[in-house]
Amino acid sequence: MKNTYSYGEENDTHLKSVVALSRTYLSFTRTLQVFLNNYGLTVPQFAVLESLYHLGPLKICELIQKNLSTSGNMTVVIRNLEKEGWIKKSPDDEDKRSYKVSLTDQGSNIIKDAFLTHLQYLNDFFHRLSMDEKQQLLQLLKKLNGL
Repeated sequence: MKNTYSYGEENDTHLKSVVALSRTYLSFTRTLQVFLNNYGLTVPQFAVLESLYHLGPLKICELIQKNLSTSGNMTVVIRNLEKEGWIKKSPDDEDKRSYKVSLTDQGSNIIKDAFLTHLQYLNDFFHRLSMDEKQQLLQLLKKLNGL
């Protein structure tokens, strides 16, 4: 027997929305990780490579901000990407206390290929929505985030 509780229509809708967002995010990241395994990448590693690919060299603090990460996690991600030879750290010319992270040629090649596959994955993920629905979803998510 299923117990159903109601906290009022608005609260029930909030609760259901959070569950739906969480399930969608989990579904998205699980499938994303499956395709990234083909490249030997984790989701955070892909995010760092993608940021560097599209924005150019960035300070570590900028990568943390762009990827909604913590400094501890970013340190591990950067260390592992360096070990693979996909990124390099160089002293920042403007601030000698910090480093800029940039792609190596090998890293650039990996992310170019992975990103093209990622675009196809996004097409597959969002195929159930019309273009109008995609734009509406984007606007609603931005509104929730205060943007």
